Amino acid sequence: MSEPQMPNLHYGEKGWVAITRDETGRIQTHKVRIFELSDEGVTALVKNRDGAHVEDPTVIDVIKGDPLGVAQYVAMLQLSEMTDRATTSAQFDAVEAVADWIMKWEPRGA
Repeated sequence: MSEPQMPNLHYGEKGWVAITRDETGRIQTHKVRIFELSDEGVTALVKNRDGAHVEDPTVIDVIKGDPLGVAQYVAMLQLSEMTDRATTSAQFDAVEAVADWIMKWEPRGA
């Protein structure tokens, strides 16, 4: 029988973002303040009412990136869902065109 592992908690540095989906399906991003690093990956943690750090059930992914990269990733998640619902070639083509535009877009002056 193996001993339980102590949580490997880390404070979120600049760029760590949790991507969440609320009960309405809306996707949002939140700065990660504390996370657990394990063999299974990164788990964003929040404090519960008792002050214990627990997994946030609304998190669908945790990434580290610059603001543009995070925005592109979230947009691509949403477009992926649109592709899943598309039924005509025109809809698929429209989603593909938007995806291409998003990935090529750069802020002015960049």
